Amino acid sequence: MTARHYPPELFSDDNPERAFDVAEKVKFACIQPEDGTLCDAVFAPLVIVRRAGKVLLEGHLVKTNPLYELLMQGSLHCRLVFQAADGYVSPSIYAEKPKSGKVVPTWNYVAAQFFGTLKKVPDQNLLALLEHQVDQFERSQGSDWRLSDAPSDYIEQLSKAVFGICFEPARARTHHKLSQNRPTDKMAVVAWTQNLDTPYKTLAYWMSNPDEQ
Repeated sequence: MTARHYPPELFSDDNPERAFDVAEKVKFACIQPEDGTLCDAVFAPLVIVRRAGKVLLEGHLVKTNPLYELLMQGSLHCRLVFQAADGYVSPSIYAEKPKSGKVVPTWNYVAAQFFGTLKKVPDQNLLALLEHQVDQFERSQGSDWRLSDAPSDYIEQLSKAVFGICFEPARARTHHKLSQNRPTDKMAVVAWTQNLDTPYKTLAYWMSNPDEQ
């Protein structure tokens, strides 16, 4: 059977720089070992690191995570998925709707997938990884908090419960279904998405509605 790209090339591409751009903005990925050793996906925040001419993704997890035992045995071939944005688009906004009525709803989205090798970071490099990760996340939110602001013995105690991970991508794919097939309706779709009321996609909604958890 001949392999086919899905989504079609109109809505996706294999440009790694575009995929890294999504990853850098989203910073949160779903990790799935490709051999199916885990039934459930693992979710983790990750940062981009450039080292020795390579672009890597690094993060950390608690040692109770099932990936810990697997990575202690060796590296894993994994898929990482960064989901950037998505939303429903109503056919009511299309110019064709009042003409022929031959329009249907769709769902637009932006995401990036990476395929590569996941490894455990040596313990002696864990603190540097944590410091870099915190710096990246805090800076993105306009904060100047640093890991060193917390007591060193407290950080040492907590760091014993986590381990670092490093992902080296072999290939990447970006998905960007953004109504490219309806260029004349682009401005209408943009206006539609700007008025979308989707509180379910905000942390505040879930934190203030405990019955929904």
